[in-house]
Amino acid sequence: MNTELLHPTHAEQIHARNVIAATLTILPGLGHIYKGQIAAGALWMLLGMPVVLWMGVLLSLATAGAGLLLPLGCWVALAVDAYCEKDLRHHHLMPPSDFTDGPVQD
Repeated sequence: MNTELLHPTHAEQIHARNVIAATLTILPGLGHIYKGQIAAGALWMLLGMPVVLWMGVLLSLATAGAGLLLPLGCWVALAVDAYCEKDLRHHHLMPPSDFTDGPVQD
């Protein structure tokens, strides 16, 4: 039996969590909350992105729409930051002691 498919390595699990955090950033701040950065996520969700959107709309009036690139760029940067941010959350489904790099011992 191929145990590599049944038991992903520690690095694969970390990569999967990072991808989930970046994907959750569809709603800005949610990826940070998933990673345990609750204050940063709530701040971006409730204050940061609304202000950036408001600034982008104001700038778009003065720049023939080019100002709308500001919220888009901020959103992409937020997804990258959520991917790279350290995971502070304890994952109950995959605790660190369950990570194995070799075959499972029965």
